[in-house]
Amino acid sequence: MKTTAEAAVALAIVLVLGAGFWFYGGGELGGDGSSATTTTVVVDPEAAGRGLQLANDSGCLACHTVDGSSGPGPTWSGIAGTTRTLESGESEIADTAYLFNSIIDPGSHIVAGFSDVMPADYADQLTVDEINDLVSYIQSLAG
Repeated sequence: MKTTAEAAVALAIVLVLGAGFWFYGGGELGGDGSSATTTTVVVDPEAAGRGLQLANDSGCLACHTVDGSSGPGPTWSGIAGTTRTLESGESEIADTAYLFNSIIDPGSHIVAGFSDVMPADYADQLTVDEINDLVSYIQSLAG
């Protein structure tokens, strides 16, 4: 750098880029970029209640736990709004669309460490409203 002004401009550029990466990455500056919850979860309590009943009646809870314990499928405890790492190596936020699509097309959202064993016919067995109720129930477990 030839002048103090050039050094100040270079420092400003570095700070702006660093702040941009921090905001874009959603993590701590200098951290690993991971965070527990990445989106706010808003739940309709009535829909969540219907979703709980449907989860019991449809057998969902035979594979998915709601207390964080392990099972054949990923636990539903605390997943809503978090970043999920998939078998493909990609990451997705478990927002409403992700949860809905994971029910109707489970093979497209296989969580790392799990197998593609979830039945793929829930789109035929459940109505859109019922799937939305299940999503609300899962979101109610965000804790």
